[in-house]
Amino acid sequence: MAIDRIKKVTIIGPATSIRRLMRAIHRLGAVEVVDVSAEHQAGQGVLRRHETSTEQADEKLRKVNFILGLLDAVAPEKEGFFAGLTPLPLVVEQDEVDNAVQHFDLEGRFEAASDLDEVYRNTERTIGDIQSQLEELTPLADLPFSIRDATRTTHTRLVFGHLPGESVELLASKGEPWSRVAWEVVKPAYLHRKDVSAEDVKRAEDAAVSAEQVRLVFVFLPDDEDGVRKALASIGFESVPLPDLPAEVRDHVRELKGDLAVCQERKANVAAKIQAMAGMRRELVILKAYWQSNRERELAAANSLQGKWLHILCGRIRAQDVGKLESIMQRDFPESMIIVDDPAPDEEVPVSLSLPWLVRPLELLVEMFGLPHYQTFDPSPFLLVNFYVFFGICFSDVGYGLMLVLFSAYLASRTKEHRGVRNFARILLHAGCSTVVFGALLGSWFGDLYKPEYLGEGNALLWVQQKLLALDPMDKPVMALALALSLGMINQFYGIVLKAYGALRRGDWATAVCDGLFWLVTLPGLVIMATKLFMSTPPAVFRLGVWLFLGGALGLILTQGRGAKNPIARLLLGVVSLYGIVGSYGCTAFIGDTLSYGRLLALGLTTSIVAQTFNMIAGMAKGVPGVGIVLFIALLIVGHVFNFMISLLGAFVHSMRLIYVEFFGRFYEGGARPFRPLGFDSPACIVRKRSRAR
Repeated sequence: MAIDRIKKVTIIGPATSIRRLMRAIHRLGAVEVVDVSAEHQAGQGVLRRHETSTEQADEKLRKVNFILGLLDAVAPEKEGFFAGLTPLPLVVEQDEVDNAVQHFDLEGRFEAASDLDEVYRNTERTIGDIQSQLEELTPLADLPFSIRDATRTTHTRLVFGHLPGESVELLASKGEPWSRVAWEVVKPAYLHRKDVSAEDVKRAEDAAVSAEQVRLVFVFLPDDEDGVRKALASIGFESVPLPDLPAEVRDHVRELKGDLAVCQERKANVAAKIQAMAGMRRELVILKAYWQSNRERELAAANSLQGKWLHILCGRIRAQDVGKLESIMQRDFPESMIIVDDPAPDEEVPVSLSLPWLVRPLELLVEMFGLPHYQTFDPSPFLLVNFYVFFGICFSDVGYGLMLVLFSAYLASRTKEHRGVRNFARILLHAGCSTVVFGALLGSWFGDLYKPEYLGEGNALLWVQQKLLALDPMDKPVMALALALSLGMINQFYGIVLKAYGALRRGDWATAVCDGLFWLVTLPGLVIMATKLFMSTPPAVFRLGVWLFLGGALGLILTQGRGAKNPIARLLLGVVSLYGIVGSYGCTAFIGDTLSYGRLLALGLTTSIVAQTFNMIAGMAKGVPGVGIVLFIALLIVGHVFNFMISLLGAFVHSMRLIYVEFFGRFYEGGARPFRPLGFDSPACIVRKRSRAR
């Protein structure tokens, strides 16, 4: 199977059973509830929407999110390696969910968390205020005069600040306004003690004057204030406002530091209490998922219609789950009626994919591009070969392939319950196997680590490399490029075949022939004709290419403009579509896309060349006396791990590009809406199922 068959389901039952029914559907987790009014317009005059409220769930979620937010801010959870790569939801049992809902004291925990949060935030604000004051006052703590006395003078004005050292000599001028200004270099307070020698004072004064910034205090009359301030500004003086304090600055700073220590201790105590609550994080996440699920259930119930005596509920369900729903309805709701229909041909149907175990990981690549529309086909099985071949050629190193296999196998074993991450791990696992194969065929084993200068003469790795080598792209780059371009042409033909296949599935023979078959005739003919530019082509083969190209081109010219009513317009559209300006494809698009596959060779060579470079650097360090072998091994490990990570990213991204642009562009158009059944579905928490359908 690929795209699951979807059925429309309509349930009609007593009005009193709507809540029980919604709980049963929620537990089943197989029905996507849709708006009834969109399905049954006739009933809107008689029936009304079911009244529902999310207030309870919203209030519970508010409290849960508050506690979790407090824990994340004060006691963040330590993430492991894989959690750091991607957030993984909790996997819990149903019994654990029931226990959390029934026994967790959310109200009490919320009140305690609110009190702790208030104290913590207030303490943080107080600490911030104290630190701001300390930043302002600490530079003033060693002033030798009382700020209180200096700022409350009546007949003079005092200005304190910093002046560039080279401007101090300007103050000795007898000109205006300096003749009416008294100034002094402000020395630290300790220099005014009696136990400080005159030599120390002189040395400190000289150092202060020669410093880049000199602290000075200026005293002048109030009438001269404007002129003095302008003159000070002209020589680079920066005024420092003096705070109005009831005590000495140094005493106030001492008090602030004491208050800061008390607040920091209080904050640490509160943080310890919050950290003690971290043990309840798992239960909180479960409750968050539970109430989110309940909220979705209430919103889904609002899509139903209800009258005085009955209600109508509509939804979508996979065909394989219809029996489960009918069994529940017969057992628990015998008074209700269930109607199962097929969706209309023009109806927008949500898409659910079910794939075999081997192909299932590739569903992730399709979902990243966009799900296929319901009436089309799933392209996932058709990526089984080309994506892994492209990745293997781009990475193409046996050593790196083995590293990728080990890493992805470990990742897959750790994420069995997480479908998306496990699919990604399995993609990497299969891609690692492909990398090993192509690395062996192209002769790259951690670059050229097999060479005698690294591992010695006659080493086993060299023997294996020579036995498995099929083509060395370093020695024969032209042949390697030709193979890469050939793969590109084959992949494009493959995409055109799939376009025709999709059209035939819809019964559209015109598209299959005109947009599929004619291109499959034209393009091979173009390729055969182009080979004469690079090699000797037998005349019979060349004539075959000419006839294929002319025959296919004629068909395209006559059919690519078939949507136009005017005959001349149809022919003109057919001609320009052959070039590629309009229409489904084009010769220029084919040539450009084919050249794009040259990135297979480029990335493969890049991986190998960078690996060889690290080998060469490590080999040079090997000759260092005493520690050479240690340096050799260390450089190999660091260099190859770096190259592994960078080349892995490049191989994955460019392989996806070749699929999304040069392959999907030929036949595939995604964008369908995913099938989302109502159930316990949360990105934060999933319930382990007893028996897994997939």
